[in-house]
Amino acid sequence: MTKLRDPSASEATSFLDGTSFVWHQKFELVPGVTTPGHNDIVRLLDRAGVPRNLDGATVIDIGTCNGGAAFELERRGAKRVVGVDIASPQWFGFEELRTFLGSDVEYVQGNIYDIPEKLDEEFDVVLFFGVLYHLRHPLLALDNLRRLTRGTAYVETAVADHELGEMAGGPLVRFYRTDELAGDGSNWFAPTTATLLDWIASSGFEPELAGSWPDPPQRATVRAKRAEGDPEFVRISYERPLTVKASSSIG
Repeated sequence: MTKLRDPSASEATSFLDGTSFVWHQKFELVPGVTTPGHNDIVRLLDRAGVPRNLDGATVIDIGTCNGGAAFELERRGAKRVVGVDIASPQWFGFEELRTFLGSDVEYVQGNIYDIPEKLDEEFDVVLFFGVLYHLRHPLLALDNLRRLTRGTAYVETAVADHELGEMAGGPLVRFYRTDELAGDGSNWFAPTTATLLDWIASSGFEPELAGSWPDPPQRATVRAKRAEGDPEFVRISYERPLTVKASSSIG
C-alpha cells in the first residue's frame, strides 16, 4: 500500500487557491477540503459498489480526468493504479495533484481504443465513468474494456430512458448527431438502461445494474464481472474482436 503524504488543511486550501487547470471532479483532497469540481467521485464509487477495501488490487481508471477516483482507490489500498485520459496530465492538473498527494498513481495518455495494446495487461478493477456516451464506437469500447478486465468493470454513463417514454424498456439507442445532449458536440450515443446491460453482456461480461437516476433515468451505473470463455458476440457472429495498433503519440 502506498504511503501517501498527509498535507494539512491549510496546505490543501493554498494549493487549490493556486491552481489554474480545469476542475471537473469533486473529491476530498484532504479531510475537510474538497476540490471545486461538480462530479462527486465518492458518490459515484459508492453508487457503483466499488469496495472500500482494495488491498492488493490492480486498478485502471479510464477517463481519469483530475484523477479523483484513481487517488481514492489508491487510498483504499490498491497496490497499482493507472489513470488514463486523452488529455495531457497538465490539462486536468494530474501531475500537480499527484505531486501534492505524494501519490504513485501512473498516468497514461491514451483512449479506450488503443490502451489495451499499449498496456497489454488485465486489471482487477476497471473504472469507466462518464466516457461511453462520448464515443462514436461504443461497442468497440466495451469489447476493449473486457480485454482490460480480469475481475470487475464499473461503467457509468448517460442513458436515454427519460427521452423515450413507453419505448424505454426496449433495445433502443439515442443518437445525437450534433450537440443535442447537454449542448456538447462530443456526446454521441445514449442507450436505454436495458440496452446498456445488453451491450455489456454481448461484450463478454455478466452485468448487474448497480443504480440509475433520476426517474426515469438519465444516468446509470453497471457492475460487470468478466464472463468465462469467449465474449458472447464471438460465439454467435463471424465478427472477431478488433485490435487497434497503439500510436507513439496520442492527439
